[in-house]
Amino acid sequence: MLSLTPTELLAWRGFLHAHDTLWKALDAELTADELNLPAYELLTTLQEAGPDGLRMTELARRVRFSGGGLTRLADKLQAQGLIERRRCATDGRGWEAALTEQGVKKLRRVHVRHLRAVRARFLDRLTPAETELLAGLWPRFQEEDQ
Repeated sequence: MLSLTPTELLAWRGFLHAHDTLWKALDAELTADELNLPAYELLTTLQEAGPDGLRMTELARRVRFSGGGLTRLADKLQAQGLIERRRCATDGRGWEAALTEQGVKKLRRVHVRHLRAVRARFLDRLTPAETELLAGLWPRFQEEDQ
């Protein structure tokens, strides 16, 4: 039977447990602002895209959601007044999403507190060299042909 070395097992399980712990803690902190991590990521992705927003298909790709999952989250955020969806100006068949003014304001309020939590729960526990090492490693796992 195939097995992992003790060090490999610690590395793998450590990653899984660290991800789970960080995700739950950061997600719980965002609930005070009636958001969760996927919603926060969607809002920041739209902010980075600028005032024109993004096509829904591109947004789904960037936030790693299925079309249906993105639609449900977008419905919720639109109902809260944080995003708007409209027909694409260049292609009437497609839809695009953009932050509303209310979405920009909410993101501004939440952003600083969230980044402080990311720093306290993750970055402050690493040396600058470890942070640089991790930043260089993650792209290896984002390749589609893995």
